[in-house]
Amino acid sequence: MNGFLTVLMLLQPPQDDTKAELEALKKKVDELEKKLTPQETPQDLAGRAQEGVKRDAGEVYSKPFLARFGRNVYLGGYVDLEYFNVEDSNSDTFDQHRLVPFIYADVSKYVKVATEIEIEHGGELGVEFAHVDGWLSDALNVRAGIILDPLGKFNLTHDAPFQDLTFRPLVSENIIGTVLREPGAGFFGQIDADPWEFEYELYVVNGYKGLRKTGGAGATVINRTSGLRNARPHRSVFGEGGYRDFNDNKAVVGRFSASPFLGLEVGVSTHAGKYDERGDNQLTITALDLTMRLGGVARELGVESEFLGSFEIVAEWARADIERDDFAKAQGVPDNFDGWYGEVRYHFMPEFLREAIPGASDESTFTLVYRYDSLDLDNADRTQHTIGLNFRPREDTVVKIEYQFREEGGVLDETPNDAFAASVATYF
Repeated sequence: MNGFLTVLMLLQPPQDDTKAELEALKKKVDELEKKLTPQETPQDLAGRAQEGVKRDAGEVYSKPFLARFGRNVYLGGYVDLEYFNVEDSNSDTFDQHRLVPFIYADVSKYVKVATEIEIEHGGELGVEFAHVDGWLSDALNVRAGIILDPLGKFNLTHDAPFQDLTFRPLVSENIIGTVLREPGAGFFGQIDADPWEFEYELYVVNGYKGLRKTGGAGATVINRTSGLRNARPHRSVFGEGGYRDFNDNKAVVGRFSASPFLGLEVGVSTHAGKYDERGDNQLTITALDLTMRLGGVARELGVESEFLGSFEIVAEWARADIERDDFAKAQGVPDNFDGWYGEVRYHFMPEFLREAIPGASDESTFTLVYRYDSLDLDNADRTQHTIGLNFRPREDTVVKIEYQFREEGGVLDETPNDAFAASVATYF
């Protein structure tokens, strides 16, 4: 009987004091739950930054492993280790090439900050990008700061863990100048016209710096050996500090891409501005890029093919039109540059290997890669054939091996410089 009365008492509504204590306890539990909320994924971050944003690999807000730190700050990054062995040279070395921390922050609902700090070769420190974004709508947003230039697709998707080869394309290294970044401001956005999707970025920036106004040796850093690489805006050139403008003129850079369906994207981009200290000579770089997943193309044609779904094709072409007055010619500024690359990727994972490799899962995959490079720096011609194989235990971690067959032509003598490379890279 006493037990029955006890149960009845427990079932009665709590008195005011007890009710207040329970509410206070519930409030404390809620506060603890907020503090113990699991780390937000990159998808959570991108979703909070802007509903419905297309999270392609090149978007700065799509980086994996962004861990929440405090209320509105997120940390992540990537690291790689490379080994190179170049025929008939002393380039037989390991290189801890990159350590790149990411820092992102939500200042408010509409203001975001994103930055990457680049530490190369174990000690060279730089800022890869650092900008403030004003998120207004899908179609129109503003950005200001050090911007990763939307010149070609590769410059936006150059992260070592994302790429399937260790060596970067010749056209990206010597004409565009990976990783191309510079201070500026402008707009970006996405337009969804189902089934089409369009994206754009457009900025006013400082521009390249390749020719100083006084003559003599070393008056230009544009040449047939490295192309425009040493004239990139973030470099210190002719005593002018990195990222600073070189003349009284500003340049414009922008990219527009169209995707008619999932599996196909085509982009066109340009960078136009004065490259010399006097501001007399125009440099215009035009680039086209293609990303094609054959499975998506096949589905669009009404064909379901698991085999075709394993293939991916990427390609990029760029041309630099270099204006040269008499002074520029006298200082040895070369004529126009152009180059392109095409890359075929085949993804596969036999079941017997999945079962045999410790830690392998449904996400694990091998990728067989072939890339062809062609570069013409004012008749200094180079071509490369690269064959590679990599393994991803998961999408964000990769181990790569590759061999590169190199050829020279035009004004260049043939050189025994074929190369082997191996690397490991991962986001964290």
